[in-house]
Formats: sequence, C-alpha cells, structure tokens
Amino acid sequence: MLPKKQKLYCYVDETGQDSASTVFVVVAVVSERDQEKLRQALTDIERIAGTGNRKWHKSRSARRLRYLELALERNLGAEDVFFGSYPKLLPYFFPLIEVLEHAIKRKAGPSYTAKIFVDGIDHKKAAELTNALRLRGMSLEMVKSRRDESEPIIRLADMWAGCVRAAIFGRLEERDLLKRAAETKYIRPTKEKTP
Repeated sequence: MLPKKQKLYCYVDETGQDSASTVFVVVAVVSERDQEKLRQALTDIERIAGTGNRKWHKSRSARRLRYLELALERNLGAEDVFFGSYPKLLPYFFPLIEVLEHAIKRKAGPSYTAKIFVDGIDHKKAAELTNALRLRGMSLEMVKSRRDESEPIIRLADMWAGCVRAAIFGRLEERDLLKRAAETKYIRPTKEKTP
C-alpha cells in the first residue's frame, strides 16, 4: 500500500510593492493542520484584538500588535510562518518563489502535494508561479488567488509581513515581537540575515 500523500496548504502575502518602500517582505503560512479550526481561532483573535478583517496598514497599531500577541500566545500558526525580506530592486516574483520553495521544503514529507493561495494574484501570474515552482521540483496541486477580506490565514500572513517590515524600519515594539516569535520558532526566516 502506498503511503498517504501529505497535503500542505500555503497562504502567502507580501508588503513593499508601494513606491516609497525600499524593502519587499514575503510571508508564507504553510500548514497541514485542520484549516477550518485555524480559521475560526484566527477570527476569534481578530474579534478580541479589534482588527476585524482589516489588513496591517488599515488597523491601529495597538490592535494589530494585540492580534499578533494573541496569535503568538495561542500558538496559532506556530512553526508554520516563514518570511523573507529582499531589496526592492528585485522583481517581486523571485522572492515569492524563494519563500514558498523554502517553506514547503521545510514542512513537506517525502510524498506531498501543496495548494497555494496568494493574496490578489491574477490568473496569468498564478499559472506562471505554478510553472516556476514545478520547475524547481515542487509538487503542486495549484496556485490560486484568495482575497484577504475572505481568508483569515492570508490576514495572518499580512499581519506578520507588516510586523517584519516595521521591524526592518526600526519600530521597537515590532522588533521585540518579531524577536520573541523567532526565538520560540513560531516564525522562521528563509535566510540567515533577518531584522
């Protein structure tokens, strides 16, 4: 009998495409756990923190930090969150590939398949990303767009992306939070040099 294929679910968001930014941050949440249970738990902390289904830049600082504190305290997404930061001059597609490849390889067993959901990606870019990852030997079921308004796990990736970017730009609260999350292996960098 063949071993059961491991199913991975990957949720990706980024920050830094705006013209004022000098850095581009990609966060991937890669999980094989019960997705509905995680979604419900994340929705609960959104309610408690007062962020609702808003993204990092649309939430107040105290609320978004409270959200991430709760995610960290409750281990929501623990060891499933990966990030990379890159200079802005690099085309955004390459960092997406690098972070996804690293994250999936860290979580995947010998026999797996991955479903990838990227915030706001169009059909053409989704097909290109699928092909690029398959060329690198990744076993993918598909890459699809998923809007943050409808996906709590994408919002978790968005909040961590905002936190990483703020830490890079020297914000002390975000830097301390990111340091604690990294020390407990809640969040993991895809490269050695991190903020």
